[in-house]
Amino acid sequence: MSKILRIDMTNLKTSVEDSPPEYELLGGRGLTARILNQEVSPACHPLGKHNKIILAPGLLASSRFPSSGRLSAGFKSPLTQGIKESNVGGTAGQKLGRLGIKAIILEGQPTDDGLYLLKVTANGAAILPANNLAGLTTYAVTKALQDVHGDSVSVLSIGPPGERKASMATIACTDMNGMPSRQLARGGPGAVMGSKGIKAIVIDDTGAAPVAAQRREAFSEIVADYAKFMEENRGAGLVRNYGQMGGLLYLSDRNHSLPVRNFTAGTFEGASKIGGKDTIVFLTSQGSQWGLPCMSGCIQCCSNIVRDKEGNYITSGLEYETSALLGANLGIDDIYAIANMSRLDDAYGLDDIEMGVTLGVAVAAGLMDFGDSARAIDLINEIGQGTTLGRILGEGAAVTGRAFGISRVPVIKGQAIPAHDPRVENGTGVTYCTSAMSDHTAGPLIFRQPSSSEAVKASRQAQIDVAIIDNLGLCYIAVFERTYPIEKVTAIVNAQYGLDLKLEDMQNVGKTILKEERAFNLNAGIGPGADRLPDFFKEELLPPSNLVFDVTDSDIDSFWNF
Repeated sequence: MSKILRIDMTNLKTSVEDSPPEYELLGGRGLTARILNQEVSPACHPLGKHNKIILAPGLLASSRFPSSGRLSAGFKSPLTQGIKESNVGGTAGQKLGRLGIKAIILEGQPTDDGLYLLKVTANGAAILPANNLAGLTTYAVTKALQDVHGDSVSVLSIGPPGERKASMATIACTDMNGMPSRQLARGGPGAVMGSKGIKAIVIDDTGAAPVAAQRREAFSEIVADYAKFMEENRGAGLVRNYGQMGGLLYLSDRNHSLPVRNFTAGTFEGASKIGGKDTIVFLTSQGSQWGLPCMSGCIQCCSNIVRDKEGNYITSGLEYETSALLGANLGIDDIYAIANMSRLDDAYGLDDIEMGVTLGVAVAAGLMDFGDSARAIDLINEIGQGTTLGRILGEGAAVTGRAFGISRVPVIKGQAIPAHDPRVENGTGVTYCTSAMSDHTAGPLIFRQPSSSEAVKASRQAQIDVAIIDNLGLCYIAVFERTYPIEKVTAIVNAQYGLDLKLEDMQNVGKTILKEERAFNLNAGIGPGADRLPDFFKEELLPPSNLVFDVTDSDIDSFWNF
């Protein structure tokens, strides 16, 4: 039976519980939402002792299905003040799944000011002192822990901003090469982990292995079907060759939904220098690598390793959102500057999306100019080092706007809006408004929907499907974006667990997750009035398409009629 690890940081004790039957169909985001609703008061302070952070692999994490190792972190967010799930690739989700751990619940707070390490193995969990890691970046922490615990462990860690509980702080997760380049990034999970006094988590799955499917023949058939689908899927091939950054040129020059200079335009004259085929060809000619997996068994392979012109490692996992928000949104067209900014974010444990939007607001505040990558790097370092200005910026775009009297701030529910302008992507805009996540990954719709009501309808179905995928720990890029049928996703679960679920059953799981997240937020005081984009998205024409966000408030409010 799957186990739940409960980590009591007040008494520095660990315990193991059997997962109750009601959690049978829940994993990842679905499980974090259920536990938060059952155990956390929506009115609690996000950084206080009553908040919890739950780390949960998906329902398929222990299986051999490709791209099934995503890890979810659920918590009350210091940015949104509501429920939040952030998820990540890398190796941690699969290791927890193979250890039979359905969730780790971090609760309470230490009575001292010390830092601690949580080590998880097949024998259980132990809380160890970690004051020697205080103030270290995620790269330094990871190296120190690998030296002690071995190169094959997974490491989850926070940087100095997480120790200071900065609201844009992330939890860095190691990739397949042992680098802390994958991020539980959105909503401030690093701040919440820091509030628990935990600097890092080491996961050692020595002796564990994938769990065989209960219907092995059926499982093998659907894996073969999925592999054939991915081989023949044109989008999968393009992403495999050019990564997520490959689509940046399309979003700029054809879709016109790329955020440029603090969301004032939808196309960037320097787009071909920071994304698209030519950029990837240039980087690979300089020694970078593309088409790499971020987790064992992945056949989408959208990751990368970026090296400088001398062959030195800069970062891995350079993605569209990073290049768009640290690049186009700041008027920066130097791909190496963007890569180095992202490396700093990874090292300090900071969210690229929140950072890019915050620095866009910093331009409006007169703290930097568009195109000035050197000044942008200086400001990232101020956040990492905890200067007075850095502490303001580290609280994210909404707080930065308030501190400097800026009214035009691209946020919703206190969190930075990702790199998909809702004036063009109106269905994605509905997802921003209605999802508790307030993120494009909760229900992305790149193409503009023909009407206000159609945008709501499309967003609703996308959010249900993505909730299912997040519950299973599947990669939404490798499944949802590739339009792999949800009916076949249901068949994967049936084969692995020996169940007879129907598509309707899976759809109901997705709907339940959305409703549980909504219930938490309503009880936290985040009502329908918060389901609105900033006015400028509805009033300012976005060149060159000259569109505004056109979904009516009444249609947005109808989202929950299901």
